[in-house]
Amino acid sequence: MCSPIFCHQCRPPRNRAWRRLHLAVDAESGQIVASELTHHRIRDSTPVPALLEQTDHRVASFCADGTYDRKSVYEAAQRKGHGQAVRVLIPPTRNARLRSAPSTAMKERNSNVLSIRELGRREWHKQSGYSQRSMVENTIYRYKTIIGRRMRSRTFAGQRVEVRLASKILNTMTRLGMPDSYRVA
Repeated sequence: MCSPIFCHQCRPPRNRAWRRLHLAVDAESGQIVASELTHHRIRDSTPVPALLEQTDHRVASFCADGTYDRKSVYEAAQRKGHGQAVRVLIPPTRNARLRSAPSTAMKERNSNVLSIRELGRREWHKQSGYSQRSMVENTIYRYKTIIGRRMRSRTFAGQRVEVRLASKILNTMTRLGMPDSYRVA
């Protein structure tokens, strides 16, 4: 299972605070397996451990964009592997350095750094399977299109419930059937 996480900012009405919606998506089924709503000042990588705790099953691989290149994210993903290695696909920042004496979790990052140096960033995206992260982009697009960009509830607790309900609605629609799309030349 690939559980990419991506942030999306919900546009608030005037004089209300921005919120960030963090989603964990199963890349094979397109189902939202976890969601978290945070204040706009919270770093993107901070809710990752809480998101992973919401999932019931073992995580085999984890994809995210470069803003999640943090030790806490790698460690949280490895813990969710239940003793088995988790393939973490996060492109490290440009000019990233190898960690000396890395932990088990950070060995995965070192592997990504070495692969990018050897293959180049674009080729690494293709060969590693990182492109599956586009499933999350698609889920965010569906969320914005079907549910909307604005929160309806006024309280933060109510907004968190609203996000969970919206995720369940999108999951139901996904289970009922996704459109088949293909490239036309």
